Parts: sequence; C-alpha cells; structure tokens
Amino acid sequence: MEFEGRARIHSHLDIAPLIDIVFLLLVFFMLTSTFLVPEAIELELPESGTATVTEITPIIVALNSSGEVALNGQTIELSGLRTALEPLIAANNDVAITLKSDARTEVQQLLKVMDEIRSAGGHDVALATTQK
Repeated sequence: MEFEGRARIHSHLDIAPLIDIVFLLLVFFMLTSTFLVPEAIELELPESGTATVTEITPIIVALNSSGEVALNGQTIELSGLRTALEPLIAANNDVAITLKSDARTEVQQLLKVMDEIRSAGGHDVALATTQK
C-alpha cells in the first residue's frame, strides 16, 4: 500500500507584484505632484489692505532688499535692465509691467528701478503686494 506523501510546501516570495505596485505609486505621485518654480531672488511682498487682484503680466521685474534685480526670473544688473526691457516693450507697446519689490527695499532703490522701466518705454507699472 502506497501513501501519498505530503507535498513539500515551497514558500518563496514573489516580488514581481511588489515592484509593479512601487512603480504604480511612483507614477501616481509624479503625476499628482506640482512643481514650484523658484523665483530668481527671494522676496517678501509688502501687505496692502486695498490691493486688488489683476491679471498676471508677461513682464515681471523683481527687486529684493539688497538691491538685486531680476527680469522674468533671470537675475540682471540694474544698468542692463533698460536694454533688456526695450525689446520686450517694443514688441507690445501696451504691455503692463509688474514690479515685485521686497517689503524692506529702500524707496530710493525702488525709484531707480522704476526710472529704468520708464526710460525703457514702460508706462503701465503695477506694484505687486499681498492682501492683509
């Protein structure tokens, strides 16, 4: 008489489904996450209780408290701001320019930047603020 012996149970871990799950999670987080583009210079915008929301302009000039200037996210010297702005303004005469200035920026430095913008032909300058 022959008895059937118990079949030996081979236990092994199949990691193929685990790899599939990890890749699915990776794809999920890559598609659902948002990436913030860092500004060229760090700013803390001044607060205003009467600020109104306007549309975003194609030309953004940023000025921090130490006097560094950036045009559309690219750091630029103040002396070269006029020459960099002239072709952008010439392409569209009615373009509005947003000036983002740090809350601790000296007024004289802010006026120098505004003078450079006006000398390049920019007449519609909006100061960016945060609402209280």
